[in-house]
Amino acid sequence: MNLRVMGFALLLASAPVFAEQTQSLSAQVGVIAFQSGDEEIVLVPIDASFSLTASTLGAAAWPPPKTRIDRLSITCDGFKPGQTLVLDDKAFQRSTCDVSFKKGDKPMGEEPDAEYRLDKDSSDNRFEITQAHDKVYEGVFQFDLKDANGASIKLRNGRFVIEDRQL
Repeated sequence: MNLRVMGFALLLASAPVFAEQTQSLSAQVGVIAFQSGDEEIVLVPIDASFSLTASTLGAAAWPPPKTRIDRLSITCDGFKPGQTLVLDDKAFQRSTCDVSFKKGDKPMGEEPDAEYRLDKDSSDNRFEITQAHDKVYEGVFQFDLKDANGASIKLRNGRFVIEDRQL
């Protein structure tokens, strides 16, 4: 074996191996159970902020499922990589924090069946990272949401295991 091939083999053998954590997210949204899987969850930490998005389990499949696709989005600040986090109702009153839930989201810019945004006046809004292991985070959440007409919906019993898969 020549030196170039040996060097390349040594480089490959010493490269770190990153095992991906299987991600999951679930919640009760009104009367429906929302569940998202590994391929439908994206965590994007940006400086001290984060964006967490999740779609209905199976939404990332090709061809897309014929069933309704719902989408949850949570953004806020206060994130510190590798650390736990508690965001209470006061944190979600800030303009830097938002939550949305799109029920029956449609492709190509069409309007969803229903869209709910964070009720910033609710004292029940909460997001917690209860465990942090390197780039894997586990936690719980609950929010009160409203649509444009003021109709409310409760998002309860939210649980997640997510991984920061950004480079």
